[in-house]
Order: sequence, then structure tokens, then C-alpha cells
Amino acid sequence: MFSSHRSTHRSTSHRPAAGSGRTAGRARAAVLTAAATALALTALGTAGAPANAAAGVQHVAVPAYFNPSDAAGAGYWNQIDQAGPGVGIAVANPSNGPGSAADSGYAQAVRSATNSGTKVIGYVDTGYFGTTGRTTRDGQTTVAAWTAQIQADVANWYSWYGSSGLAGIFFDDALNDCGTNNAHVNLYSGINTTTKQAHPGALTVDNPGAPADQCYSSAADILVMFEGSYATYASWTPPAWELNATDPGKFWHLVYATPTQADLDTTVSLSKQRNAGYLYATPDDLPNPWDTLPTGSYWSEELSGTAGAS
Repeated sequence: MFSSHRSTHRSTSHRPAAGSGRTAGRARAAVLTAAATALALTALGTAGAPANAAAGVQHVAVPAYFNPSDAAGAGYWNQIDQAGPGVGIAVANPSNGPGSAADSGYAQAVRSATNSGTKVIGYVDTGYFGTTGRTTRDGQTTVAAWTAQIQADVANWYSWYGSSGLAGIFFDDALNDCGTNNAHVNLYSGINTTTKQAHPGALTVDNPGAPADQCYSSAADILVMFEGSYATYASWTPPAWELNATDPGKFWHLVYATPTQADLDTTVSLSKQRNAGYLYATPDDLPNPWDTLPTGSYWSEELSGTAGAS
């Protein structure tokens, strides 16, 4: 996921960071995606033909990477409030995490969105648990150091915004392969368990930004199985286990550089065929497509399209 203030991103299966950490990897993710598409098409014989009924009613789920204390950001948060429960999830991200102290602007944004029917969850960077050499904020790469930082960020999110209605945690920069003897997925299952034990009812999301292996099905409540451009999404096919899953609410697709309403309509239709219960499409593009919201008829059509029948 593109951070709140950095433009680089991750790549494929271990998703090694490029540059300062997060975007050039999206091109490499496209290579993995293309390979997965070919395999899925061979196995299924057709794209968009899941064994179960395709997702019908969906929810928009927004990476809300805009500051509610500035004029533009306040306008976007107000737009989320006005959408009501049509926006099922919004990810708050002050500073690639909860930041260094509570922020009254974010507290009010969380409270208002929650009162409008949107679940606001807090951004936490997992840094692939250091498996790619990514460092914690204090320069460490060990699994133990990353685990400690993740747990501290979760604790701060709830300490500062729990009383405002914070609904859960968005674990970004996630691994997507099981790992030897399930070593990788066990890391995410672990932070999922500790988060839910400390904060009963917490909604958890893992974002590898590319298809996760089926071993991740119980590692979080929701998995972001696609994060990329409309051009890539148009020819992408999810793994068979997503297509055949009985609960579309397990899956979230994030599609940027979707310029026209016709492209939006196609994206909504494809996302339902691909069994995604959560979707966000935007005409915004790199370096950070999550720092605005669509407006006008594009936004209203996104809300109505996801709520309608496929």
C-alpha cells in the first residue's frame, strides 16, 4: 500500500522494497499477476466464472490517506461521512501508522465516520517482518523488533482512538506466501490473534497487494488480493480459492488509474465476478493514488454500483 507520504511500494511474493520502500515493486507484481492469470485461466477455462455466485452487494473500502485537519482532507472525510454505510471501511493513516501522539483531527474523523456507519481501521506497517531487509523505525530488521513495533502501533491506535470508535487494524506491507513450515503466515496469524485478544471485535485486514496463498484465509478477517492499475486489473484473474470462496466479504480489491466512468463500471462488474466483497476504484494515479477521493458523478456511481446487483 502506498504510504501517506512516500511514493515507493512493494513487489511480489516477499515483496522486497525498492528505493526508500514502496512503488517500483508494483511493476514486478504485475509479472507475478500475469503468471497467476495464465495459470488460473488454464485451470478454470474462463475468467470470472467462480463456482459460487459472484459477489452481489459490495461495499466501497477506502484507503483514506488524507489529513482531516487540512481543507482538502476534511472535505474528503466529510464525503465519506455523507456516503454513510455505502463506505464500509476507511483506513486512517496519519504517518505510516498512528504517528507519535494522538491527533484531535483524526479523533473527530474517526468518530464522525463511525457515527455515519463506516468502520475506520488504523494503518500499521508490518514491513514483511524484516524478511526483505526492511528496517523498523529504530533501524532493526529482526522479526522480534518488527513484532514489537507492530504491537506498539496497534496499542497506540486503540489508546488514542479507541474511544472515538476505531474498528480495527490494517496490516500493510504483508507477505503473501505461506513460508517454510508456514513460518510466514504464522507471523500474521500471530498479530491477528494478539490484536483480537487485546481488542475484542477488532476487524483485521492483511494487505500483500497481490494474491495471498490460501493459508492466509484465517490470518485476518479480510485480505487485499489486488492492488494495482485498471490496465492490469482488466486482464487479471484471482486465484481459484478466491473465486470459489463462499464469503466475498473476505476479499478486497484496490484499483487505481481508472480514468472514466465506463472504466469504473467495468471494474465494478469484474470485481463482482471475481468475488470481491470490498472494492475501491479511483481515477487517481501514482505516485500516491490514495490521497484523494473521486468526486461528483464518478463517486456517486461507485457507491451505487457496488451496492447494486452485478
